[in-house]
Order: sequence, then structure tokens, then C-alpha cells
Amino acid sequence: MLRLVIFLDIDDTILQTAPKCPPGEPVEPAAFNRAGEVLSFMTRAQRRLLEFWLAQGTVIPVTGRTDAALDRVAITFASWRVTHHGAVVRQPDGALPTAWRESIQPALVAAAPALRELFARLSDGAAVGGYRVHLHEIEGVPSYISAKADDNDAARDATLAGLRIRLENMGLPSTLALHCNGNNLAVMVKGAQKEDAVRLVIVELERDGPLVTIGAGDSLTDLPFMRLCDFALTPRGSQIQHETWSRFE
Repeated sequence: MLRLVIFLDIDDTILQTAPKCPPGEPVEPAAFNRAGEVLSFMTRAQRRLLEFWLAQGTVIPVTGRTDAALDRVAITFASWRVTHHGAVVRQPDGALPTAWRESIQPALVAAAPALRELFARLSDGAAVGGYRVHLHEIEGVPSYISAKADDNDAARDATLAGLRIRLENMGLPSTLALHCNGNNLAVMVKGAQKEDAVRLVIVELERDGPLVTIGAGDSLTDLPFMRLCDFALTPRGSQIQHETWSRFE
């Protein structure tokens, strides 16, 4: 039996913070911070699309969020999960699959020294630079570095843009990749990104028969996993739209 599978980026694709919501449009709470306070919202169009997908197919999150942060999203995901920007893949039962241990985990282990060294360098300049930096891990192995600016709006974007330039000028090791979109800067491990995770999940799901796949995302770094799918969707006003569609305006 043919199955529909939607690989869904979360933040700024199916929900977003209040400043990014359309002015005057009704929204509903969609994600919460550690204190239980509402952090992100979903529009009516996003809710209707999500409900349609959940009714007609299998929705698999493909997110930069950690497992804990994904649990604070008000969406019930019953199948596979891709978190940590692709560095973590979990089966429906929550276990890390054998295929992850054979392909993605070795990439993380190989890049661990470079990621730890870069985290130490970024931590040294965090207070002066006006940003916060965190090293995420899976089973004691670094998965990615995230940086958030302390300021809001334009000042925030300028802070992270400056940090991005600094990293580019430093020259990242060949094992690492950089992502920056709004208040979201991350240093990821090549071979342990969303594209690698989605490819792994597709192979596993195809063991039970043919699929029709949709990839939905907003960031340029989502494009590689979206290209693996039969169809791709990006929200209006997304980084993908701004960066790739502007020539047609």
C-alpha cells in the first residue's frame, strides 16, 4: 500500500514566535519553554495543513531542536523523529536504530575533538560578544553547537551575523558545517545533518513498501533533505523564499 510521509521542519515552518506571526491573525499556542510559558504559535493555515497531513499520512519531525525541546512542541509525533539538526534519529519506540549507529554516530565521534575545541573558543568570547553558546550531546558525544544572541530583533541578528563572519574567517574544520537563520546559529557535523538522517529514514520506511514523500522547511539548510523528497514545500516569507525566489519578483 502506498504511504504518504511528510518530513517536517518545525520552527518557522509549522510554528513560529509571536513577532513572526502575521499581524492581527488568530494564532494558538504551539510550543513552550522549560518553564511552561508559551514560546511559539501556530496560525490557522498551519493548523489546517498539519491536521490534514496527520490524517492522511505520517508526519516525521526534522528539526534542529533537541529531543527535550521537541517534547515541548504541542504536536503528537507517532513515528520516527529527527532532532539535533539531523545528528539524532529515533525509531517510533524512541530507540536509536542500528543504521544510525553504523552511519551517523561514527561521523559524530570523528568530529568530536573539533567540535569541543570550537565550543571552547566560542565560550571564551560569549560574554563580550553578547551571545550564549551550548554544546549539545547524544550518548556523551557532541552532536552540534548552538548559539543564541542576548539582544532582540535587529541587534540580535547583527550579533549572530558578526559571529557567523568570525567563524567563516576562522575557517571551520572540514568535518563541520555552519548554519545561520535569524536567532539560530549552529555548527553541525557533516554526515550527521538533516539530509543524512532523512535519507536513513526513507531507506528504513521503504522496507515496508513504496512511499510518496514531502519535505517541508524554511531554511537553506533544509533544502538538502527537501531535495530527497518527491515534493517540497516552503512557507511564504521563509529564508528559502527570500534567498532563491527574489530574482523572480
